[in-house]
Amino acid sequence: MIKVGNLVGGIWQTNPKAKTFQTANPKTKKSILYQFEEANKDQIDQAVKKASSVFESFSETSFSKRIEFLQEIQKQLNQKKGEILNIYQLESAFSGARAEGEFQRTLGQIQEFIELLNLGSFINPIINTNGPDLRKMLFPIGPIAVFGASNFPLAFSTAGGDTISAFAAGCPVIVKAHPFHAGTSALVAEAILNAIEYCSLPLEIFSHLGGISYNVGSELVNHLALKGVGFTGSFVGGKALYDLAQKREEPIPVFAEMGSVNPIFVTETRLENDKNLSDTLAQSIVLGTGQFCTNPGIIIFCDSKDKSDIVKQVNQKFKQIELPPMVHLNIESNYLKKIEDLKNIKGLKIYKQSENIAALGLISASVLLENKELVDEVFGPFSLFVKCSSIEQMSELAKIIPGQLTGTVLSDKNEQVGLKKLVNQIKNKVGRLLFEGVPTGVAVTKAMQHGGPYPASTDGRFTSVGTDSIYRWLRPIVFQDCPNVLLPSALKDKNPLAIERSVNGQMTKKAI
Repeated sequence: MIKVGNLVGGIWQTNPKAKTFQTANPKTKKSILYQFEEANKDQIDQAVKKASSVFESFSETSFSKRIEFLQEIQKQLNQKKGEILNIYQLESAFSGARAEGEFQRTLGQIQEFIELLNLGSFINPIINTNGPDLRKMLFPIGPIAVFGASNFPLAFSTAGGDTISAFAAGCPVIVKAHPFHAGTSALVAEAILNAIEYCSLPLEIFSHLGGISYNVGSELVNHLALKGVGFTGSFVGGKALYDLAQKREEPIPVFAEMGSVNPIFVTETRLENDKNLSDTLAQSIVLGTGQFCTNPGIIIFCDSKDKSDIVKQVNQKFKQIELPPMVHLNIESNYLKKIEDLKNIKGLKIYKQSENIAALGLISASVLLENKELVDEVFGPFSLFVKCSSIEQMSELAKIIPGQLTGTVLSDKNEQVGLKKLVNQIKNKVGRLLFEGVPTGVAVTKAMQHGGPYPASTDGRFTSVGTDSIYRWLRPIVFQDCPNVLLPSALKDKNPLAIERSVNGQMTKKAI
């Protein structure tokens, strides 16, 4: 049975006076059985205070204990897999294949952090004994609030990358579940709680709060004992949380990934020679019904000869694709309204057919330069094609595009020398720069950068995907002339953890 109350410091609470809400099936448009409770101010206060009360002890848990914890989360998720995938599909209308794929991605992310903890060197121990004895390493920052994402009910939600990276760092977590998939989130929260109990960790390291009101999120971020925030969602939501956090008596970091149009630049030769381009672009635009933060929202192509019919080709491909509904009726209605509004822009042609809700826009570079607001994201299966007459004109467009998660340059080999200026312009606007393929699909590895300059994210120096995402929840502390007995294990002379350290400029596992 799915828990409909709130998990406060490891204890499920029900409140007969609570405001309630339901999730809905986007396909049938019918509400799902459960009445979930919205967390009240007292429950939010308890959750953060309890997390703060156990932070010091949890932050000092060994890497082996954290590994045991993450492994047990994997085990508990697998035990609840059938229940989780069932409610996941009801609440999202995503296919069984999508559900299975995201479930495995969630388990895979956890495994990546298990392996990171096994190595131990992510805390970056640095020792310099020449002059004053200085020993520096990274420590967890404190209780973290994680906001579940609407478009990824598993991989970017309750046991997603934000939560698991925070646990791996040694930080307690308070999850604000996304109301669109409250049932999925509650089942995953049960799995995490079971893992905490099995590992005999403090129950207070985890809370799971529900609610459809913005007040739940604002109360959480404003709590003085909270030390950081992880968010994946809209620009409006992420910016609001960021502003709240900066106005606090003690400002805290908000790592918000807020979406992107992920521009793709296509040279004329590539446009003429790539026979698979229309199919590749079509599949990328409608992947997940366009609800990927790496969805290519703008395709800038060079067609000086005015011969290409790439937009018609992609639109034709759309007719062959059956799309599930978007994850929530509100998201879908907002998307459709934006498409209707675009029809009022002079010089912009909209391509849309009755088979599904996918749509395309076509506009000239000169018109876009006069209507710069058109580079804003349209969240859904839509892409704006922008026709240019030269590489120079593409460069002009690159200047007006704000910070993005990704940028892509598709060209032929014999053109690449002439693209250095364009590439340099795009590089300064993105976190990931592609030269083949499309941006949808994000490899969960240490080398991944999923975050870009504002407004794509609030701090482009960090990533929300891959094991480097742990650095959002860590800060450096240096010990100067500290007695060996008082040093953390990672900085002691004998290196009892046997991890790689920088000692007087040399990487080594040897004792001092």
